[in-house]
Amino acid sequence: MKKSSMATPFADPRTGQLYFRRAVPEALRAAFDGKAQVKVTLRTKDPAEAKVAFARENAKFEEQLADARRRMAEGTLLPTPAALVRKWCEGPASDTALTGAQRLIVTFMELDAAAGSSWSATVDDTYPPAVLGPAANTDWTAMLGDKDQFEAVLSQAYDGDVERAGSNWIRKRWHEAPERWRHCLDGPVARLRAFDAGASRFSDDSLATALLAVVDDKRSGDEEVNRARLANKRPRATQSRLRPTMRLKQLFREWKAGREPRPQTALEFESAVDDFIDFAGDIPVATIDADLLYDYRDAAADLPASMPRADRRLPFTERLKKHANSFPKCSAPTLKKRIGALQALLTYAVDNRWLATNAGIRIKIEGYSKGKRSRRAFEDHELSALFAAPLFTDPAGWNSRSRISDVTIFWLFLLAGTTGARLEEVGQVALSDVKRDGEIVYLDIDSYSLESDDGAGKTVKNEESVRLVPIHRKLIELGFNDYLKTLAALEQTQLFPDLKENSLGKRTKEASQRVNRIVDRYVGRDRRLVFYSLRHAFKAKGNDAGITDKTLDQICGHAPLTTGGRYGLTPRIRTLDRALHRIDFSCIDWAVMIAAMKQVDWGAVLRATAAAEPE
Repeated sequence: MKKSSMATPFADPRTGQLYFRRAVPEALRAAFDGKAQVKVTLRTKDPAEAKVAFARENAKFEEQLADARRRMAEGTLLPTPAALVRKWCEGPASDTALTGAQRLIVTFMELDAAAGSSWSATVDDTYPPAVLGPAANTDWTAMLGDKDQFEAVLSQAYDGDVERAGSNWIRKRWHEAPERWRHCLDGPVARLRAFDAGASRFSDDSLATALLAVVDDKRSGDEEVNRARLANKRPRATQSRLRPTMRLKQLFREWKAGREPRPQTALEFESAVDDFIDFAGDIPVATIDADLLYDYRDAAADLPASMPRADRRLPFTERLKKHANSFPKCSAPTLKKRIGALQALLTYAVDNRWLATNAGIRIKIEGYSKGKRSRRAFEDHELSALFAAPLFTDPAGWNSRSRISDVTIFWLFLLAGTTGARLEEVGQVALSDVKRDGEIVYLDIDSYSLESDDGAGKTVKNEESVRLVPIHRKLIELGFNDYLKTLAALEQTQLFPDLKENSLGKRTKEASQRVNRIVDRYVGRDRRLVFYSLRHAFKAKGNDAGITDKTLDQICGHAPLTTGGRYGLTPRIRTLDRALHRIDFSCIDWAVMIAAMKQVDWGAVLRATAAAEPE
């Protein structure tokens, strides 16, 4: 999932015009004519006016999303001709074929060949000029599968300039009657039918109309637009692009604006920049050499693996001095992340020709490997040990005074263990996201929440993470419904009110540390076993139960492994619920937990938790 965050009006960097912009989940794009993103101008540059207009457009978008999800659940969400055309024009390439953008250029070429290069009667005032174009007998189907042939024809017929493709078509389309040019679309429509079997449900006319909308958008009849598009505006460089006085902080700001990283990544990069400046001084980036980077690497390797929160705010050199004798030292992956941030910034500078050479390449980190950290699933006996811990069998001992209450940790473990959900996904659930379908209680894990006064927002890992997740009946027996009713009575809005957003919009950072300490204490100090291992265990148990990959992926929020797995209808909630209850969780002693939870006064527990929350 490209990054996901709270949405706000988007400002065009060139004009300052503000827009509503939202990504469309891949599974729902058929309801949006195949669009990956909805973008609507708010017709203002004033942030206050834009906020009102944004909320209005967002409400409209949310209604469309809700309708799309309903249609998907009913099995009536089908691709449209416009969606098929967008897939043709914007989709990726196979191993040897063309990209969507290149396929669209081939469409322009075919239209040029069909339109011909004859000059119109009003040649003196018709723009753009006619081109010779490709031969009328060109094998367009073969070209779509041969990038070399595509580039050869582009070079021969258009001097390699893709913008000239479609010139003959513009002259015919916008200056002659429809009956003179409509037939030109027959060939491209035939190519669309061969491209996607789903086109068989649409008429030639509907496909031609959808294709024409895209072609008209890219090859307008507006002469001013075409002159600007075809003009070679780039002047010959009069001076070097090198920026010998650029400082590292300035480079960071340029990188952040250009790359638009996740907030967490931006924070880590800025921290690495601040530390390097404290170590080496605020020197020009062009003066940073490999020796200085190696010296910084060696110094950073002496930082401890952990330190008190207050010490993390100290300058780099002061942290080094204070913890010179602290052990263990930072791990190789942590050191790589620190050095890697500087390497990425230097690479960005070289890519933009602000630096002539990259001093950051090949800075070796001893002990670091690109391989991901190994995790493994919990075995049944380990799940038994985990859920036999006092947290699950002795609620009288729950601590409500800590920043993250035991009742929150209790439900986080159980929800993750019986659904395979990620910690942050569960931690960000709003009370309104807990829904019912008859007797089935489920979580509506969504990717977005409109920015509100308190800054609440939700994010998921990728588009496949947006899903409906049924709650296991064992959790209902443990009192989950009573927990929900009590939260509502206390006018809480979050499923876990004591999980507060940090500066990066994450709710579960502290909870993550607590749950992993519990794993270490009651299961063992196998570094491969972490809270996330519950997700691995759930997937393994689902496979053991013979649940189909599509259904299991929908419950877990995993991306399908095959391209074909991305298409087809999403399983309905009742199908998911039946599948969930086929999984064998008998290794957990539910009877002991259920008996213990019958003694819980949820009102007293949650009031105590609320009273302990800091103001």
